[in-house]
Amino acid sequence: MKKSMKRRLQIRFVLLAAAALIVLEAGIVAFSIAGSYRRMTTSADRLILLAATDPDSPEIGGARYFQVVYHPQGRTFETDLSHTSLVTQGAALEYAKGVIASGADSGYVEHYRYLVHRGENGIHIIFLSRYEAVEAFQDNAKAMVLISLSGVLGMTILLTAVSGAVVSPLVKNRERQKKFITSASHGLKTPLAVIQADAQLLESEIGENEWLADILKQTASMTEMTHRLVYLARAEEQDNHFVKIEFPISDVAEDIANSYRSLAQSSAKNYTLEIQEGLSYCGDEKAIRELMTALLDNAFKYSAGNGNISVRLAAEGKGVRFTVENEVSDIDPKQLENYAERFYRADTSDRIKGFGIGLSLVRVVAEAHKGRLTIALPQKGRICISAILR
Repeated sequence: MKKSMKRRLQIRFVLLAAAALIVLEAGIVAFSIAGSYRRMTTSADRLILLAATDPDSPEIGGARYFQVVYHPQGRTFETDLSHTSLVTQGAALEYAKGVIASGADSGYVEHYRYLVHRGENGIHIIFLSRYEAVEAFQDNAKAMVLISLSGVLGMTILLTAVSGAVVSPLVKNRERQKKFITSASHGLKTPLAVIQADAQLLESEIGENEWLADILKQTASMTEMTHRLVYLARAEEQDNHFVKIEFPISDVAEDIANSYRSLAQSSAKNYTLEIQEGLSYCGDEKAIRELMTALLDNAFKYSAGNGNISVRLAAEGKGVRFTVENEVSDIDPKQLENYAERFYRADTSDRIKGFGIGLSLVRVVAEAHKGRLTIALPQKGRICISAILR
C-alpha cells in the first residue's frame, strides 16, 4: 500500500508540476510570438504607407509591391505591377477580389501584407511582398515551440526523477498517522470492553443507576468511534484491504435503505426510495454497505425537522451512483469542501451525536472503487451527497 500511495503521489506531483510548466511556457511563447508578429506587421505597414505616399523614399529600397484599384461604379479594376515581377495580373486581381470580399482593411494573403484605403476614387489596395519576413517568423515560431516542448520534456523527466524524494516525507507522515490511529484504537478496545463489562456487572448487582447508564452510553459511543477509526484506517489501504466481487448492489441498497423506514416514521420524515432494479457491481460489498449506511446516518442526523429524505441508486456509465438528498437548515456553502474531512462536523452542538468520520469514510471507499464523493446544494435548504462508484 505504501508503494501504491507513493506512486500515486508521485504521478500527481509530476502531472501538476508539468501542467503548471506547460501553462507558463505557453504564455511565454505566445507572448513572444505575438510580439514578433506585431513587429513584422508594423514594419510592413510602414513600408506600405511609404509606398502610397512617397514611393521614391530610400527606405523602401528593393521592396516589392503592387497596387490594385477597384471602381465600384463601373466594377472595373486597375493594376500597377511596376514594382514587382513576382505576380501576374490575373493573380493580382484574384488577391484583390478576395480582399474586397472579406471586407477587411488589413491582413495577409499568403506572403503578402496588404492595406486597404476606401475613398471617393474607389478602393485602393497595396500588397507588399514579405516572403522572407513571414518565413523567418514561422521558422522562429516553430523553433520557440520546439525549444519549449523540449524544456517541458526535460523538466518532466527531472521532476519524475526527484518526485520520490519530494513525496517520501508525505507518505511517511501519512503512514505514521494511520499507524497511530490504528494502534490507539486497538489500545482503547480492551479498556473500553473492561469498563463496559464492569459497569454491566455492577448494574446487575445494584440495579439501574443514572451514572452507570451514562457510563454504558458513553462506552458504547467510544466503542463505535474506535470501530469507525479502525475501519477508516484499513479502508485507506484501498486495494490491499478490499475484496472486490460481483454482487447485486440494487438488493444491497434496498436492504439498507429499508432498514431506515422505521426511523423515518418515528421522526415523521417523508422518506422516498428510487432504487434502479437489477444492478450489479464489482466491489467490496461490506465496504459499500458501510458507505451507504454512513450516507443515510448523515442524512437522518442533519435533516431539518420532519423534512424530506430521498435515496436514489442508478447506473452511471459502467458504474453506479448512490445519492442521498435531504433538507437542511443554516448551511454555509463555503464549508461544503470541509464536509468530507475527518472529524469535521457541521453542527458541533450536543443536539446531534456523531464523530465527523462518516463522510470521510464514504470518500475513501468511493475513491478505492475508482469513484468520488460529490456534495452539492441543488436548491436552498437541500443538500445532495452522492457516491459515484466506477
